[in-house]
Amino acid sequence: MNSIKLHAPATIANVSCGFDILGFCLDKPYDEIEIKKISDQKVVINSIKSEFSNIPLFANQNTGGIPALKIIKDYKLDFGFEINIKKGIPLCGGLGSSAATAAGVAFGINKLLNNKLSNEEVVKYALEGEKISSKTPHADNIGPCINGGLVIIKSTNPLELINIKTGEYFFSVLHPNVKISTKMARELLPKNIKLENAVKQWGNIASLVYGFSENNIDLIKSSMNDYIVEPVRSKLIPYYDEIKETALNHGAIGCSISGSGPSIFAITNSYEDSKKILSKMKNILEKKSINFHGYCSKINNKGIEVL
Repeated sequence: MNSIKLHAPATIANVSCGFDILGFCLDKPYDEIEIKKISDQKVVINSIKSEFSNIPLFANQNTGGIPALKIIKDYKLDFGFEINIKKGIPLCGGLGSSAATAAGVAFGINKLLNNKLSNEEVVKYALEGEKISSKTPHADNIGPCINGGLVIIKSTNPLELINIKTGEYFFSVLHPNVKISTKMARELLPKNIKLENAVKQWGNIASLVYGFSENNIDLIKSSMNDYIVEPVRSKLIPYYDEIKETALNHGAIGCSISGSGPSIFAITNSYEDSKKILSKMKNILEKKSINFHGYCSKINNKGIEVL
């Protein structure tokens, strides 16, 4: 096989209280990536025109280019890759855009190499790409993008990911057209927290995971409270409190910030409810004349899709 096309999906990281350790894979939006073998030992990045096509074209500055370069070097390949990327995931939006590129390229190259890499190695190479967008690489976007479904990041060093089977849930995702870089959002976080808040947070994380594993909606709802990260990051997102309150008042099981923001997600167990809630969330920004993107998506249990 000399070329491959795939969809690399968006992800919801943190899932409220699970900072850096929980992530869901979405059906949409997604990036379209094509990778071709070329005779030269180099990596060529091409950006296919889209609303979000303003990405670095130098391989050593692109989250997909870095894994490609490292794989060529580590495996002493006598060929290189041309990578065509059509971004469908908003940049700096909290939906794992940089991770989708990194994961999609690492995953696709592995297919071109006849699955020479283990799944763990694919994740590790993708994490190398994520170092550009975050000083501390974290797998709560890359893990679910590659594995699909709900993923626990038990550890990044050594790498240990755990997939949790869940029922069918739907996400209403609102992306205000405001850029928040992952690095900036992480720098705002407190270096020390009260033990009292830590204990409440740990309890919510444990019960949230158990709630999803048992399809216990009441438990999921009562567990989706973040005492540490959301109070800080929500200040960067216009009308966040109003949007969250609206989503919850119209039947959302929970609502929180996706990743580092500014995207906001609400979760339901009905597609019709998801569409209704997204409409109510959109109305708030429309009235404030703030541009946005909106998505309704079910959980993607497959992860990256080869076309």
